[in-house]
Amino acid sequence: MDAVFYQQLIESDSLLRNHVQRGAAAGVALGADETTGPGIATSFAVLDAFLPWRGWPVGAMTEIMTDAVGCGEMSLLLPAMARLTQEKRPILMIGAPHTLYAPALTQAGIDPSRVTQINSSSTSKQSKENLWSAEQVLKTGLPGMVVLWTPASQSVAPEVLRRLHLSTLGRDTMLIHFRGKSSMSQPSPAWLRFGFAADDTHIRLQVLKCRGRLLTRPLITLDRAAVQARLYAQLRATHALDAAIKHGLAQLQPASDPPSLRTDSAESTQAAAGTAYTH
Repeated sequence: MDAVFYQQLIESDSLLRNHVQRGAAAGVALGADETTGPGIATSFAVLDAFLPWRGWPVGAMTEIMTDAVGCGEMSLLLPAMARLTQEKRPILMIGAPHTLYAPALTQAGIDPSRVTQINSSSTSKQSKENLWSAEQVLKTGLPGMVVLWTPASQSVAPEVLRRLHLSTLGRDTMLIHFRGKSSMSQPSPAWLRFGFAADDTHIRLQVLKCRGRLLTRPLITLDRAAVQARLYAQLRATHALDAAIKHGLAQLQPASDPPSLRTDSAESTQAAAGTAYTH
């Protein structure tokens, strides 16, 4: 429906006309598209080009569905986290599967003093507490970002998702909610929903929902070596050093391709400097 239709509809009903006038007085422009409001750049060109906000949507909820841990899912958020902490905005991490590793955050340009953790390595029994905590802090509008993890085996009631969404809507904050893949088929008020998968070379984001965008490109593929550049650089150096020790210094040459990195090997991923988790 275009602006002319809206104008005709408004003029046909005095109650509706008064309602819209009050909205305009509050700074809501007639015909404005709230889906193209401000965003925080992801710093991944293909992702920013696809998203109507040119980044993660601010004042809205984003859901990322994955059952894996330590396979690059946190790396998607690091550039935005760095920008927010440089602007002295606090970040709240609730229910992370592992304690965050401060030196890795620093290497990513994030100020660890502005990152607060609640119930890291939390159990499913603490999930309700985590959901409640996220809702309350979002209502304040103080954090630049709230990152919430719900255990993959646990579902979230629709009314809880609705409260989280409403607590975020219109505020100068954003919610990133990590959920299990079983949640992909469940409805959600989130503006942006991704299914996350990764292998040795690529990160694949299946776009389940993107407010304001037709899903003409339901799959976005990112180069994992670019997303986790520090991790892969360290793995290449380790691979070259191992080869030199085994075959002599003559074999000490830069590796052209990153060594294999199994997506289910969280321990090797977390041990590298480019990751944000630690046991």
